Formats: sequence, structure tokens, C-alpha cells
Amino acid sequence: MNQRGFTLLEVVVAIAIFSLLGLATYQLLDRVMRSDQRIQTQEQQLRHLQRALSLLERDLVQVQRHALKDDHSHSQALISQHQGLRLLRGGWRNPLDAPRSDLLQVNHRLSDGAWIRETQGLERDSPSQVQPLLSGVELVHLRFIDAQGQPHDSWPIGSEALSLPAAVDIELSAPGFPHIRRVILLPGGAEVDEDAPRE
Repeated sequence: MNQRGFTLLEVVVAIAIFSLLGLATYQLLDRVMRSDQRIQTQEQQLRHLQRALSLLERDLVQVQRHALKDDHSHSQALISQHQGLRLLRGGWRNPLDAPRSDLLQVNHRLSDGAWIRETQGLERDSPSQVQPLLSGVELVHLRFIDAQGQPHDSWPIGSEALSLPAAVDIELSAPGFPHIRRVILLPGGAEVDEDAPRE
């Protein structure tokens, strides 16, 4: 009985086939891993964007008709500034019943592509806390909608003391999410006239 083994040519062909299969499998695995990494990066970017917008919305929804701490005229409740805004919000939780106000002055600003939220209590020696929210941000526009539904690039308008806009319209571009726009209604603002002409 003759036993016949593999020839050298058959071994070389088998090795070549397994090498091609291994290379194809590696490329497929590499593509899947890169895709998964891109998805995780985009998910993290979305989470950071949602958190920043949620904090801005929460601050605007809790805005108060109360003079800002650093406003010497005692007549401004919300002031626009270059690439941002300052306001006084309520609802600052006090779980330890510390002797302090439940009002908090909040400053949202964009500086060198970074969205920063700065907060300070109303007490004289209250320290200011700086919280970076998002990086790589570009502000497209920040507008303040009055009671007639007209947009303004700055606030306050007119001479009414402690005036608030009816809404804030913000559009920005963040990493992976260009031209995100939000229109946030302010419950303490003026009532929007539904029959007023709009631009």
C-alpha cells in the first residue's frame, strides 16, 4: 500500500490560499473596528452637544426678572455679549440648606472655539465656577426674539427695566454636527403676539 504525501507545490498553494483568507479577514476586522471607533466618537460628540444644549436650555427656562449681580443700573435681567449671554436663573438647588439665595448668575460664552459656562452666586464673596461644556464650536448666530416675533442681534432692546426676550434663537456648528439650531422659549419673557407680522 503506497502512502502519498503533499507535494511542495500543493503546500505552497495551500499556504497562499490561507494567507489570502487571513489578509481578507484582517482587513474586514480592521474596517469593523475603525467603523466602531468612528461611531463611538460621534456618539460621544453627540452626548457632549446634547449636554451643553440641555444646560443652556435649563438656564434659559429658569431665567428670572431680577437684576444681574454686576449690573450697576439694576435694570437688566439678561444681557447679550460678544458670542454669548448673561442671565440670572432661579431653581439653584440647596440640599444642605446653606445660607444663600436660590438665584444663580450664569454666563454662557464662546471663546476660541470653546463653549464655557460660568456661574456665580449672588452673595458678595461667592466664588465663580467655570465649566467647559464643548470644544471645537463655532457660533453661527445668536438672536433674541421679542414679543412681536422679531429677531434682534443683541439684548436688551428699548428702555423697559428687567426685560426678557420671548425666545432665544441659537445656531452653532459642533464637531460632527454642523448647523445645529435651537429656538428656546423663555417662560419669563414677553408673550409672543401670534398675529404679528414676521420676517
